[in-house]
Amino acid sequence: MKNYRLSPAEQETIINWDNELETANVYTYDQKLGKRLLELSRKYPGLIVLKEKGSQHCLMFTVPKKYISIRQPYSEERKKKQSMAAKERVKMYGSPFEKAEETI
Repeated sequence: MKNYRLSPAEQETIINWDNELETANVYTYDQKLGKRLLELSRKYPGLIVLKEKGSQHCLMFTVPKKYISIRQPYSEERKKKQSMAAKERVKMYGSPFEKAEETI
């Protein structure tokens, strides 16, 4: 039997949201999202649960609905304010990257 590969368009992520449940099912072929969810499932095993490993790197997780969000894009004003606040923190406390370089 020939090994069938999914095209990038077929490698989708599906979120099933049932209004009666507190959790949603996340079914994904996306390796980056799958890796992130695997890490979170190890860190929070009671909350994010790996339900199934399918073929071709497909993963299915159960995730509390409150952790799934759709947010509006940052405005340019908000980006600028956050950038300035970060620069002020670096001036006050130093860069966390400088300390990391010292230990290498």
